[in-house]
Amino acid sequence: MANKELDSVLLVAWKTVSRKIFRNIILAVAVALLVSLLVFALLFNRAVNDDIEAASRKLGADLVMVPADAMAMAEEFILESKKKGFYMDREVYDVVKSMPEIKAATYQIYLETLEAGCCSIVEGQVVAFDPATDFVISPWFSTPPPPLRQGDVYIGSYVYEYLGLIKTATLFNHKVNVVADLDKTGTGLDHGIFMRVEDLDQISSKATGKYKPGEISIIFIKLNEGVNLNEFINKLSILFPNIGMMSRGSIGADVRSTLEDITRIFSITILISSAMAILLAWSTFTALTNERKREVGILRAIGAHKSHIMKMFLSEAAIISLFGGILGIVIGNFLIYHLSTKFNLLSKLGAYASLSLLNAGYSFAAMLAGIAVCLIGAAIPIIRLARLEPLLAIKED
Repeated sequence: MANKELDSVLLVAWKTVSRKIFRNIILAVAVALLVSLLVFALLFNRAVNDDIEAASRKLGADLVMVPADAMAMAEEFILESKKKGFYMDREVYDVVKSMPEIKAATYQIYLETLEAGCCSIVEGQVVAFDPATDFVISPWFSTPPPPLRQGDVYIGSYVYEYLGLIKTATLFNHKVNVVADLDKTGTGLDHGIFMRVEDLDQISSKATGKYKPGEISIIFIKLNEGVNLNEFINKLSILFPNIGMMSRGSIGADVRSTLEDITRIFSITILISSAMAILLAWSTFTALTNERKREVGILRAIGAHKSHIMKMFLSEAAIISLFGGILGIVIGNFLIYHLSTKFNLLSKLGAYASLSLLNAGYSFAAMLAGIAVCLIGAAIPIIRLARLEPLLAIKED
């Protein structure tokens, strides 16, 4: 019986909505814009946060050490794949690797390529590393790669796409053999060309720019289980006051701060849009209820309850906002998937919103929020109409 009553209410509501189609389309569009903004804000926020978390997690290190004045540059390479060159004395690594708190330590040296005609590798960051101690690069091969010999290099996924089928290229005016490529990591490793530290002896000082023998760029550290990270950082700070340190959780702090500012802007915009949608729903249903007072008075006179009147009008609001919500989901997802490259923060990080159940859940939640906003605005005039006495409703018409 309840199902039949609901079906009849929805049928009447649908007929009424279709009768004033233009006015209702305006309200549906307002809800769609609100929902699309919510969808975009939620997916934007998630895409950036996911990329930061993935980048810090995929490094495989609990702690990163770099020159204090190069912390921002190191973070940019880790997160944004930007070419960087900064250096500190290798003695720092020699001291750190033997400390009892450390389970494993490795280092890398960042160099820059020079353009030298056809087949030069210029679309990446050259990274010299020690294969014997490495735990940052080696996990990113789908199959065990061949060991590096003199003149061999590994390349990141982006550089692999850039080189295409070329297996022999020029690096620092020397021929190198590309022997393996890393899986896509979503970090600066995708833009890397990885060579042995020993091969630096074969490169002229002019080609390597600011780099000098005996220097390194960055140290990656894994701690033994049970070691207090903060206490160990304090210990290192006393030993090396001119060395900066980034823990896994602190990587991306500046980006997170920027994201918080963007989120505040989104929140203010969403609040303003919600207020406008509520006012538009209130205005639309105020006009609608004024037009149908006589109809409501007659329904009440022949036995309709207040709850019946409210169900009928709220069903109309729900139908309008449902169409607006669906349209908003489509618009919001279109924006995040097709226009996100226009946003500097997303493009620099290489972040993107993927199709997933969680993203679908965010979209559905945004639609429910849009429907709720519309119902709130519509409820005020609907409640007032439902409370009118039947005879007064008929006379006021």
